[in-house]
Amino acid sequence: MEESKSEHISNLGMIVIFLLGMILIFLVRSYDNIEREKFKKRLTEETIGFATRAEYGDEISHLKYYFYLNEKILSKIEIEESGETLINKFYKVKYNPNDFSENYIVLEDELKPDSITLVKAGFTKAKYYIYDAGVTCKYIEKSKWK
Repeated sequence: MEESKSEHISNLGMIVIFLLGMILIFLVRSYDNIEREKFKKRLTEETIGFATRAEYGDEISHLKYYFYLNEKILSKIEIEESGETLINKFYKVKYNPNDFSENYIVLEDELKPDSITLVKAGFTKAKYYIYDAGVTCKYIEKSKWK
């Protein structure tokens, strides 16, 4: 009889600990969601950003990108997928007009902006040359947006 009471108390204690753990997880997730929503509400302005490279770590991978607001602003975002399909493309960037370091690149839709839109967003077209050693032995002019 005494063993069944102690087993009952032990089982009850395990249930209470489990429930407290679940409540703690729920509260932490709720807090994270509230903070994420506050962050998104502060991002009221939009511009165009360019994804430049993906960096892979042991646990976390990042996509680096930049955009212009009076100056070039470099930033990065944590990604889950392979970043190779995301680089060298233009995307919408949302930012806080009071603190440019608070920004977020929207990776869901790749932008295909025209040259006028890119110039208005602060980008410039840079010329560079590659040497064609095989056929013409001449420098070939190319250009890209920076």
